[in-house]
Amino acid sequence: MVIRLSGEEGRKSFPCVLCGAQVPGAGASIGVCRRCLIDRWSESRERIEMHHARSRERFDLPVHVPESPGGLRCTLCMHGCCMGEGERGYCGIRSGSPESFRHDGRTRALVSWYHDPLPTNCVADWVCPGGTGAGFPRFSHEKGPEVGFYNLAVFFEACNLNCLYCQNWSFKCSSTMDRPWHTVDELVACVTAETSCICFFGGDPVPQLPFAIRVSERVLEKHAGRIHRICWETNGSMHPAWLKKIVGLSLRSGGCVKIDLKSWDPRIHYALCGCGNRPILENFARVARWIPLRSEPPLLVASTLLVPGYVGEEEVSRIAAFIAGLNPDIPYALLGFAPQFCMSDFSTTSREQADACVEAARRAGLRRVRLANRHLLC
Repeated sequence: MVIRLSGEEGRKSFPCVLCGAQVPGAGASIGVCRRCLIDRWSESRERIEMHHARSRERFDLPVHVPESPGGLRCTLCMHGCCMGEGERGYCGIRSGSPESFRHDGRTRALVSWYHDPLPTNCVADWVCPGGTGAGFPRFSHEKGPEVGFYNLAVFFEACNLNCLYCQNWSFKCSSTMDRPWHTVDELVACVTAETSCICFFGGDPVPQLPFAIRVSERVLEKHAGRIHRICWETNGSMHPAWLKKIVGLSLRSGGCVKIDLKSWDPRIHYALCGCGNRPILENFARVARWIPLRSEPPLLVASTLLVPGYVGEEEVSRIAAFIAGLNPDIPYALLGFAPQFCMSDFSTTSREQADACVEAARRAGLRRVRLANRHLLC
């Protein structure tokens, strides 16, 4: 399998292997059209799983969620990996050895970070305190954008999904043996008086949530009385018990939980990300129940990447209706697609399609919809 960043090949389309319909750039990645994924899933699944397996073998990641009898069970996310001695979990962080299970992603993490000047290019910058001053003076230093302050952007170098279009896939290129582990103390020491928010993203925070939670609690304790918002950009696949912990940290600090709803149909989600999405949607609904505890700044923000040929008006309309049924004021960001990883043969989202998706989200009942990454639209 060839992995490219971009190229003229991204303007091609290929016939669906099942029905012959033209599919944007699917010759090197999925190969099955959206309609066949939904209507002919039993025929599509084997091909989809083959593509995901190849994309993981390249980086020496487990092809399947491990289920070893008598192994150690991880309860961080919806996969629930059960790992034998020396066997790695699906995310690649922990193994079945007691030492790894106690410390990896818990007291130490595969993580990098940098200070990003505010306002920054964040999924929630159009509604958050750092970009708008929402929640001033309790949660923001300014009535408007927090110029002069910084976001501590914390990138976790692991993920428990396998998105074929991953925008940050390069973290997979080095094995866990090649990358340095960092401690809680190292990251806490990087928080300064000019740091007004900490955003955990990646990859995804989920495989290393205990580490992120330890950091957050230490920061809020060490800098009590200062504004240090705790924010998360996540696929939302964590166990509900861990979800409750991160929501509590964001509620008290003025931060937000940004969940990427990658599709509505579970078969589309499986094709693009390697797993279903029911637990993710259930977690999103759980967070929505906490919104009455703090309406501003928004606690919960949703986003969806507009994947040509797969995630368009129909998917967005159903996602938006789901969100509106929970709370029509939940902010929803639609993101333009950039060809990456195994789907580098795709084109970018068209402006016409993006505008149609915005209108679909509004018709579904959402009041706060934004089209981001406009510079990527073709």
